[in-house]
Amino acid sequence: MSTMVGLSIMGATAPSMMTMSIAPFEAQKRAQNLGVAESAAVVFAATYEGKTDLPEDTDTCVSKLREGTANAFSVTCTQGAGKYVQSVTRAFRLAVPDKGLDGGNETDTSREFAYETPTRYSGHSCPIHDRWGTNGYNDTNYEALNGACIPLDIWTQTAYQFSHPDAWLYDVNNYNGWGNHPDY
Repeated sequence: MSTMVGLSIMGATAPSMMTMSIAPFEAQKRAQNLGVAESAAVVFAATYEGKTDLPEDTDTCVSKLREGTANAFSVTCTQGAGKYVQSVTRAFRLAVPDKGLDGGNETDTSREFAYETPTRYSGHSCPIHDRWGTNGYNDTNYEALNGACIPLDIWTQTAYQFSHPDAWLYDVNNYNGWGNHPDY
């Protein structure tokens, strides 16, 4: 009798046991596809980050310009097929073209600064020991960072607002479109 009960339970649970037995394989396949898609997205973004070339789509990665920006893109890379497909999206930014980054503000040309304003900034802040990058940091790292370091006085909008133009080593008025500094 116990044999009959055992067989009936086994017959009723066989389909769910089959699903449980392949679940680890499905999870592994999804994880593998996610890893490939993630690697492709990171490599794609790193290839174009800070460059001036427009990104070209590949077999697995498609890029598009982000709304309201002139040089920020997102890339979506996809790997796998059917229920194992995995997609990853990453954002990256092209280099800002060489031009004056002071917003073109010509309201006060009587101010003089000790150094010329950089034509392009990197995404890195200036180190504590060289707050404006003028003591050799930018000379040494400009090419590697693809631009000048961002002074700590303009690292955030709050820092910009609480800084004073008399203490600036070069003109950063209206940096990042934050408007004319109240004390400029």
